[in-house]
Amino acid sequence: MTLFNGRYRWDGTKKDNLDPIAWFPGSYDVKILDCSKETGKVRLLKPYLCLYARTGEGQSISAQPEKFALRICRDFSLEIGRVLWVEDLLTEQDRYEVVSFIRTGKVGNSPLYRSIKRMASAREIEYIKKALINRLCTNGRT
Repeated sequence: MTLFNGRYRWDGTKKDNLDPIAWFPGSYDVKILDCSKETGKVRLLKPYLCLYARTGEGQSISAQPEKFALRICRDFSLEIGRVLWVEDLLTEQDRYEVVSFIRTGKVGNSPLYRSIKRMASAREIEYIKKALINRLCTNGRT
């Protein structure tokens, strides 16, 4: 099931007492998929897939995606640890980069995370491609 498939934008300003994703405007193409529906009795550790790619518009979040991930989680009611975060580098080889978020502490009520990136494994690439074909096509989107 597709939760979101479109351009996710931010304007670089502080709103609702929340820091922006980045202090300059930007946008990314984002696909958020709920992959739990077709697994039957198997419960996935990461039932959601968030695939994001640069648009070339505005500030890049690639170097520090933590605020981006936290905002996505807030906007779509997701838990950061239950999402497979994947940056689509839009290249022929080594196209997908998996991002993991490690909780490092807390400031007030706000958790702090650091990100670790690695290239997607062959099984993850297969999973991503299958999820994109199954979820986007069955929801009338390509």
